[in-house]
Amino acid sequence: MDGGVVRRRETRKERAPFGVPREVILLSGRDVWPYTFIADDSGGGCGKVAMPADAAIEDVQAAVFTRLADLTRTFHGVEIGIVWSPLTPDSWVGRVGSLSTDGADRRSPRRPGLAEPRGGPPP
Repeated sequence: MDGGVVRRRETRKERAPFGVPREVILLSGRDVWPYTFIADDSGGGCGKVAMPADAAIEDVQAAVFTRLADLTRTFHGVEIGIVWSPLTPDSWVGRVGSLSTDGADRRSPRRPGLAEPRGGPPP
């Protein structure tokens, strides 16, 4: 050691590539359904779900939810829920909210990954 000081390497926590998602836009497609999400840090990302054009929209929305929920849980340790509503005839918008650890809703989604009834939320 020759009188030198041994130092432990500094470990830095890697920053998540995006913030907690706040909104998702899903577009219909032929064999691929593209989506974009906006995060709370003005960042975001995009992805695709490989499903046929005649797939049930609920199945596609559930696939998008699963991907975003897994990423958000991994990078931020947060559980999310998404409430979907139609944007245009071939696109949908999902409002994302954080769920507490006891399962209570902290923002707006009623049930994770499930669409609201067409008439809107119950009174």
